[in-house]
Amino acid sequence: MMRSDLTYIYVTWHDAHSGSETWTNVRELDQEPVLVRTAGFLLPESDGGKVGHITIFQSITPNDDVDHVLHIPVKMVQSFKCIQINFADEVVSPPRV
Repeated sequence: MMRSDLTYIYVTWHDAHSGSETWTNVRELDQEPVLVRTAGFLLPESDGGKVGHITIFQSITPNDDVDHVLHIPVKMVQSFKCIQINFADEVVSPPRV
């Protein structure tokens, strides 16, 4: 994957979640969806993303190692926005203090 091909995205999605922490009467179970907001770099299926999912990662190295990878099933996605496309391919060093 080329660094200039990185796409930063923002996804709102319904999460699978626990309905109770202990024995609970079925009439008292939580019925509301849990809405989650996630932002990160998109990993397309063509570059290793999981089929049927939106795959997001937090960081990438020059060797294409990624971390904090999240696979969100497409059917759980409520909205999807591209925040920025085509980041510069150069690495900028922080200023010296």
